Amino acid sequence: MTEQLSGEKQAVILDAARKRFAYYGFSKVTMDEIAADVGLGKASLYYYFPTKENLFEEVVKQEKNQFLADLQSMIGKKLSPCDMLRQYAQRRIQHFRELANLRALQFQQTPETRGSLLRLFKEFQGQEIGLIEQILEIGKKAGDFSISNPQQSAEVIIQMFYGPRAWLLLKRENKLDDETYRILEQSTKEIAEIILNGIKKGN
Repeated sequence: MTEQLSGEKQAVILDAARKRFAYYGFSKVTMDEIAADVGLGKASLYYYFPTKENLFEEVVKQEKNQFLADLQSMIGKKLSPCDMLRQYAQRRIQHFRELANLRALQFQQTPETRGSLLRLFKEFQGQEIGLIEQILEIGKKAGDFSISNPQQSAEVIIQMFYGPRAWLLLKRENKLDDETYRILEQSTKEIAEIILNGIKKGN
């Protein structure tokens, strides 16, 4: 088996697993089902991923990297720092809606996955803070933002973005439907404007 074929087979497995986990959740999916989806024997599947927990973690990691890569590409575009922050707020809601397994960092934890997902969540949170910090640094250098500590400000901003989701899910009894996302998107836009009004120079 060449390295290329091995990589291609792994990608096929991850794609099949992502769809099953997204639809059924971690607990209800079996390795037998994923093996059947990709035309592998169970033993061959375990060659690539020794446990279902390993496979699930890799799926979440893949979605996390996709999310962060898209947001990082935005920073390279010719946008004002204010528009970068606005787009960041909008895109993170879109991604959380589209990438079902990424939501598992908060909503699909089980005793088997709790440890690995907590580690991934902390890593993901740190990378998000790093992206916001980049935007704030760009705004500070351009003279658009009045902030003394971009890293500390980035942490506060991430906390503000996380808040509405927790509050709204509690209010709507964990319903992740169209109405929840509509309200969440509007709330996130308003929070972005509140943040910008607080850090824009001259305000």
